[in-house]
Amino acid sequence: MIRRLDRHVLTRFLSALALVTAVCVLLFTVLDFSSRAAAFVREKFPPIRVLQFYSYYVPEVLVMLMPVIVILAVAWSIGRLARDNEITAMRACGVGPARIGAPVFITCAVLAAAVFVVNERVVTKTHAYIREERLLLRRKPPREILPAQYFYTDEKRGKLYFEKYDVKNKVMHEVRWGRPLRKDSPEIQIFADRAEWLGGHWWLFNVQITRIDRFKNEELSPLSDKRIMYGWKLPPEYITGQKGPQEMTLGELARAIRRDRDLQHERAIEYSLQGHLRVALPILTLLVFLLSFPFVVKLGTGGRRAAAGLGVGLLLCFAYYLFYGVMAAIVRKWVPFPPLVWVPNLAYGAAGAIMFLRMG
Repeated sequence: MIRRLDRHVLTRFLSALALVTAVCVLLFTVLDFSSRAAAFVREKFPPIRVLQFYSYYVPEVLVMLMPVIVILAVAWSIGRLARDNEITAMRACGVGPARIGAPVFITCAVLAAAVFVVNERVVTKTHAYIREERLLLRRKPPREILPAQYFYTDEKRGKLYFEKYDVKNKVMHEVRWGRPLRKDSPEIQIFADRAEWLGGHWWLFNVQITRIDRFKNEELSPLSDKRIMYGWKLPPEYITGQKGPQEMTLGELARAIRRDRDLQHERAIEYSLQGHLRVALPILTLLVFLLSFPFVVKLGTGGRRAAAGLGVGLLLCFAYYLFYGVMAAIVRKWVPFPPLVWVPNLAYGAAGAIMFLRMG
């Protein structure tokens, strides 16, 4: 009986999930295409390119919408069981609500794992293409000036900083470079007005070099017009071709955090936030089930009550995104501790567990 019951509940949920997913994808594609149709025509996109654009874009949208899709599928499938008094019959046979929802919970766990894999293996590879295509459709030119950034230039951990970088001419402005004190060499600090990529090497202009030994004695070299930096292993393609956080896997994010933690703290914070979101978003698929299932079971015996349960579930889902955005802003501006973004997940998990226990 239990196996037949699980199969019955799971069939209802999977059919609802497939239909809701198809409807969401269709609505998104139609609405997004209607807003971009003029741009597609203006930029002379052939149909194959339009199809490729949406085939790359839909997985990213599904990753973000999966919690909403789960809420709609739970409200439809479990609400229908409650409306047809099947939930009442199951409970009369001694099957508790938690046992009724067990196959759906397991399915949501599989969905959470699938969301993580798609986000890690697919979205990270397609996001750059989508970003470039959207910029083209908006007729925004590529960035010609990069803002201030830090980089390592060699294996000896020489740190480079520039105020701005001219992408077209391959020129850095207001350059500072430093290498820490070592046993066999003093600390070196270099200041230059600009650095240009010429003949496969970086040339510094209007250069001032300071050497500082272990006793803090400074030796200031005369100002020179230009100096070639043979040891800098930093081609221009590395400066302009760095991946954004959404285009990195978790392993790449971890390496970027270790690399930039003592270089550019704000960039390391962004990488860390993206890493936490990469894990927290799939878990949200489970949490919205824990929150929506008790509402649907208790309120799903009528049309208005089912609508109320659905509305509450959607409100909780969108409130999560708002809650996460607030915590991320707090981390960026006031408290540089990225694990704080897990507070929404912990709050929703605790609320879902309490509701499940009370329902049982």
